[in-house]
Amino acid sequence: MILIYDPPYGFIYNVTCHGCHVTYDRSTSLIADAVIFDCATRRDSMIGMPSQRNKDQRWIWYCCEPPWNTRYVFDKTLVNFHRVFNWTMTYRVDSDVYAPYSRDLPPVSHYAYPHPHIRNLSEILAKKTSLAAWTSSNCAVAERSKAIRELQKFIKIDIFGKCGSEPLCPPPCQYDVIYKFYFAFENSRCKDYISEKFWLNGLLSGAVPVVIGPKRDEYELVAPPKSFIFVEDFESLEELANYLLELDGNDELYGEYLRWKQEIPTSRPYDEIKALVDSRKMGAIGICAACEKLKSNPEPSVVDRLDLYWYGSGYSPDSEHFSVCSPKSG
Repeated sequence: MILIYDPPYGFIYNVTCHGCHVTYDRSTSLIADAVIFDCATRRDSMIGMPSQRNKDQRWIWYCCEPPWNTRYVFDKTLVNFHRVFNWTMTYRVDSDVYAPYSRDLPPVSHYAYPHPHIRNLSEILAKKTSLAAWTSSNCAVAERSKAIRELQKFIKIDIFGKCGSEPLCPPPCQYDVIYKFYFAFENSRCKDYISEKFWLNGLLSGAVPVVIGPKRDEYELVAPPKSFIFVEDFESLEELANYLLELDGNDELYGEYLRWKQEIPTSRPYDEIKALVDSRKMGAIGICAACEKLKSNPEPSVVDRLDLYWYGSGYSPDSEHFSVCSPKSG
């Protein structure tokens, strides 16, 4: 039994995992095998957590926010959680339980959403009538907003959300394959933080993501081969814009970034990705990875310093930067 003690952002989902019962009923807190606490919802102290604890129970700290947001948007120092949790469950590959934003990515022959009639790469290319898109309603992140403004000097970019003139709309509108490129610029440049901007708005839509975020090798660890364009590979944004225009005018070169769609299996085998945590090798992510880990009956463990795990070495509550994030973050 897994108890989700804090529904992330108040959202309650019907979660089904083979061999586990997932519940939001706090009255089960003493009998549950694992209890999950959300980093954004949970206070920055033990207040409000169960006053009694089953000695065989695993307490799991769940976080889908990058460290910059955790500290400065949600005001969590994490200094009150030394040796409180047994496992971490985050998008980072060094988590005890792996919970990334990634999705299984079907090959083009299995594309059912949002355009089930598309059967091959030629038909994808034929649908691409616009160059590039960006979706954002958080305009305060200086680096990415500045990059978009600079790129607009050289290429046309349709901007959805509060940062642009195009309104957001329900899927499949914002995931439409008419765009050749999608600017998947993260709001924080922190270790392994690759959000839905890359997976949903980019890869799943059929667009090629142009990325600002963590390091290139962190993208390469989890993404299909040659599926994205890394901004820092270019000496200037003008050089990047010229490269995008070159690809726009050459279907063969552009198609190389979609080649993975012809090769990737319907359900990507997670154990092909090197250096990932055991939970992903079991073929599950998120809560179902926690279920698999529980069933494997691992040795007891404890997260000694949650604050140092999340923010990195040298962290203190007065830190202006974190070793796990680029100084440009925030």
